[in-house]
Amino acid sequence: MSETLFRVTLETRDGRRALTASTEREAALMAESVLRGYEGQPLTVGFSVDCSDREAGSRIAFYLIDLALELELA
Repeated sequence: MSETLFRVTLETRDGRRALTASTEREAALMAESVLRGYEGQPLTVGFSVDCSDREAGSRIAFYLIDLALELELA
């Protein structure tokens, strides 16, 4: 049985950051931490999510979009 790996790549003004995690939650929290560092300008951060579980990848992406919008409006 192979383990699903989650990779979130973020494009920031400081460069590209690739985060790899073994769980969906860990990947989302790691990416959230980076986004929170750009509070006030979170919509300037682009990202992509790669994993073999398409639904999990979509959940991470939607979570990060919601978070970025929340931080933008705060």
